Amino acid sequence: MSVDSYQKAELFILKECQKEVYSQEIECLARGTNISKQSSLISLSPFLDSQGLIRVGGRLEKAKSWLPTGEINPIIIPKNSYISKLLIDRYHNSVKHQGRHLTEGALRSAGYWLIGAKRLISSFIQKCVICRKLRGKFQEQKMADLPSDRLTPGPPFTFVGLDTFGPWQVLTRKTRGGSANSKRWAILFTCMTTRAVHIEVIESLSSSCFINSLRRFQSLRGQAKVYRSDRGTNFIGATDDSNIEAINVEDLTVKNFLCESGSVWKFNPPHSSHMEECGKG
Repeated sequence: MSVDSYQKAELFILKECQKEVYSQEIECLARGTNISKQSSLISLSPFLDSQGLIRVGGRLEKAKSWLPTGEINPIIIPKNSYISKLLIDRYHNSVKHQGRHLTEGALRSAGYWLIGAKRLISSFIQKCVICRKLRGKFQEQKMADLPSDRLTPGPPFTFVGLDTFGPWQVLTRKTRGGSANSKRWAILFTCMTTRAVHIEVIESLSSSCFINSLRRFQSLRGQAKVYRSDRGTNFIGATDDSNIEAINVEDLTVKNFLCESGSVWKFNPPHSSHMEECGKG
């Protein structure tokens, strides 16, 4: 097999494809007469080239010095031919399963003019499995029922969602060498029923500062039955080995305080950010 044999085979297939559909047009063009006005090719100004193929006419004859012949006068391919489907499949894969315009542009650049190309390419893309996967609609997850904490009537801040944010730099005092800066964090308390918000500022992420913030919160808002939070590094003791400051809710001092105040602390499941909608969202 060689390049010449492939070109001869391609030329033979295209000529046979055109003869099956446009035999009358080929006879008229070979005799040098005009084709019938009822022909589907009448608007394309067709002509026969030196190899016996029907090509599209046009007004770009003077551009042959820098444009290839295929782009100036593309080969006409019948609409219902199996060759048209093979060509669409080939050039649709060459443009990596992109849209109709790019596929049609690749066919035109290759020197082919498909009759009814827009509908053929659109129907081919609709049946393409890869395109259906790439352009498929995203599935929508149905949300679960709200927890009882969000629906149980009661005083504000009976069921509380809790989170921290920060730190930020604040100016604490002035010294002879300048001003001393320190970090501050904030504890965000959210009522799960009324959506009210309470914020407490703390000086460090330690159990003692956190317990003091809880005491200030309870003295102002009353006793909370349930505290709910995520398993972030601010609330769990998994950061001990990393030397990261964290409020260890599982610490003994915090557990004792919660037991004495009659409150329960609930963690959301790990890696479940959507549970925040039930707790604080």
